[in-house]
Amino acid sequence: MIHRKNCKTPSDVLAVFQPDNKLHYLLVFIAGALLTLAFEPFNFIPLALFSFCILLYSWSRATSKQAFWSGWFFSMGLQSTGVSWIFFSLHYHGDSPAPLAVLIILSLAAYLSLYPALAGWVVTRLIKQPAAIKLIVLYPLSWGLFEWLQGWVMTGFAWMQPGYVLIDTPLAGFAPVLGNHALGVLLLMLSGSMVAMLFGHVKQWAPVALFFIFLFAGYALKHVEWTTPLDKTIRVSLIQGNVPQALKWKREMHVPTLERYRDLTLQQTEADLIIWPETAIPGYQHRLTAYIARLGKQMREQNASLLMGIFIKDPQTGRYYNSLLNSNGQAYKKRHLVPLGEYIPLRFLIEFFNRWINIPMSDIAHGDEQQPLLIGAGEPLGVSICFEDAFSRDVRRDLPEATILVNVSNDAWFDGSHETWQHHAIARMRALETGRPMLRVTNTGITAIINADGSVKAIAPKAEMVVLKGEVTPRTGATPYVKWGDAAFVVTAIALLLFLGLYGRSRR
Repeated sequence: MIHRKNCKTPSDVLAVFQPDNKLHYLLVFIAGALLTLAFEPFNFIPLALFSFCILLYSWSRATSKQAFWSGWFFSMGLQSTGVSWIFFSLHYHGDSPAPLAVLIILSLAAYLSLYPALAGWVVTRLIKQPAAIKLIVLYPLSWGLFEWLQGWVMTGFAWMQPGYVLIDTPLAGFAPVLGNHALGVLLLMLSGSMVAMLFGHVKQWAPVALFFIFLFAGYALKHVEWTTPLDKTIRVSLIQGNVPQALKWKREMHVPTLERYRDLTLQQTEADLIIWPETAIPGYQHRLTAYIARLGKQMREQNASLLMGIFIKDPQTGRYYNSLLNSNGQAYKKRHLVPLGEYIPLRFLIEFFNRWINIPMSDIAHGDEQQPLLIGAGEPLGVSICFEDAFSRDVRRDLPEATILVNVSNDAWFDGSHETWQHHAIARMRALETGRPMLRVTNTGITAIINADGSVKAIAPKAEMVVLKGEVTPRTGATPYVKWGDAAFVVTAIALLLFLGLYGRSRR
């Protein structure tokens, strides 16, 4: 016989996660940390639903102050584990003392955690609506809006966004329509509906119905061909030089590195487009004019285009640009720089930063917002360098004119961490959102040819010197997301939050 008094209800089980519990913030922190395991390379996607169930349950039972701190501790768990790879660049390659590197990571995580904290506070404090509406609609929309805002303030930091978890699910079909932020909102909506069902706020069939609606709609959208392939094929060779970051800038590696890239390039006699990774040459254009001119002449003889990563110096200002130079002398200068890695946000920090951290070229100039598209193999290319492809707006800027996307990076800064796979997933999402093939070329991995639907056509082994060869078909046209950007999602989210907020107050 089953004694009901001994059975645990959902309220009993989750009582420990209520804001009044002494261990609450620790448990919410752990839930956020577990969310990292839903991202690449771990891919435990159900953990994303579970983690957000914990957060949303906490928010639904919290005061506005408790909601703020629940969101902050949840995000501290997510960010401090999710971007822990920064330690590799600061400590192993930047010679920063380990305690200082950890302090910088925790400081960054503490700042980034303000956005989810505010997302929970705004809805809890300002909007009076039934629990079900808050869980399924309002909290998810607020999360998405503050995530979007995080990508803009102080040039933005766009990482660990939950939409990337869904890149290999049917829900990814929404990406070419509404973008990555909206995917994250859908994930939170599913978690919110599960919490609402567990506590009797909605009928038991509601989350199941919502799941299948999203599933079938996403599946249908994945079969829509938003862009049009051109009637031509480009043969590409992506050169992964595999020069260790610890040796890259040493004087004795300069000539061997130049020879390695030159020799691998001249072997690609059948390629239309050859691409080197970010800063493949550990040197400067003005010191290598003969080398670059000779390669350009050889490329024209092979009827091929070459894109090489190199620093370019402005002779008037003396500042350097992280650039991609094609074999005809045309250059793209990186527009969106990495805070502390490529520029110092607050100039008075330069002396302190350089005293404790030794990162080469850590205070360079950014290129103009509007630059002519690089041409490769006769096609206009949408180029991004490293960190830039984490920002949809930076990639969209070159569309719909660009027919192929190119991202060059040097993730050797983070070898041995999960950053390389996270960055790979980000590149795949940009291809999916824009309906363009993506050529991703890195120094030590992950180098890949990505299809216009975000799937991987070919991928190179990590930590090997290799040339990844393949073919891509340029595409024209524009997905809804390319046309609208995040405006459709942002305007809709703000309108719903305002309407439901004002309507809730009018009923009081």
